[in-house]
Amino acid sequence: MHRLGTDSAQTGTQRARAEQAGRAGRPQPLRAGLLALGLAGVLAGCAGEHATQPVAVSGKPDGIYQASGNEPSWNMTLAQKMLTLETPDGPRTAAPVLHAHAEGRDRTYETKSARVEITSKACSDSMSGQNYADTVRIVTQNRTLTGCGGAALAPNSLNGTRWVVTALDGQRLVDGSKAPSDTDRTTDQPGLKAGAPDMAPTLDINDSGKVSGSDGCNRYVGGLEFGKDGRVKAAPQGGVSTLMACPGRRDTLARQFSTLTRAATHWRMEGTTLVLETADKKTVRLRQVF
Repeated sequence: MHRLGTDSAQTGTQRARAEQAGRAGRPQPLRAGLLALGLAGVLAGCAGEHATQPVAVSGKPDGIYQASGNEPSWNMTLAQKMLTLETPDGPRTAAPVLHAHAEGRDRTYETKSARVEITSKACSDSMSGQNYADTVRIVTQNRTLTGCGGAALAPNSLNGTRWVVTALDGQRLVDGSKAPSDTDRTTDQPGLKAGAPDMAPTLDINDSGKVSGSDGCNRYVGGLEFGKDGRVKAAPQGGVSTLMACPGRRDTLARQFSTLTRAATHWRMEGTTLVLETADKKTVRLRQVF
């Protein structure tokens, strides 16, 4: 009896050891799962280095991207995964974006009948001269269109630019939203009258950095000269081209503009807004017009 019990115990011990050895030879489910996930992650990482990354339909925070071009004139909008294209020789078309991807700093959007290529390279509008952040190319079934898109950029130089005042020392001018008329534009041509009623002052900077324009009442020549690196210096006043009496609001506006601009010591760009600043931090804010 004693030997039988001993034999049974030995047999049970041998069986347990055999089962343990068998389990050691087989991969455990959890360990195998982790190994598979790790391998998949490595493969995905390797593929991701070369894969084209999907991007949003618009590069702007508000979800709208716009571009345009000339010869022929066209306008394009990307919004809410839709591409809208307008050309002068055809109806306005809108189509869903089927594919969107990026390669480096370039983005591509495809619809059933068009391909939009947006390159992060500064572009100058051939009609207005305004600079934009992107160069845009649209390939359709019938033609290829080229133009500019994205954010408007500040001019590289103030020379050869034209501006209208939007605020004087923090006071917003409603008239600054109007486009200057021909009578407000600086010119020495005879027969032109002074600025139209309630017109914001203007500032024209010629190719050498000298200025002229309308003070909101009369046209002026000289008084400032713009240099590089944000410098502004006083220049001889060339006189005024007109000597109109402008009582009330227009006279007050003209005097304030003249006082601030003559006191300006430097200029800077805030986005596409030109800011003239005096030594005591008073400002004249202007927007570019074409």
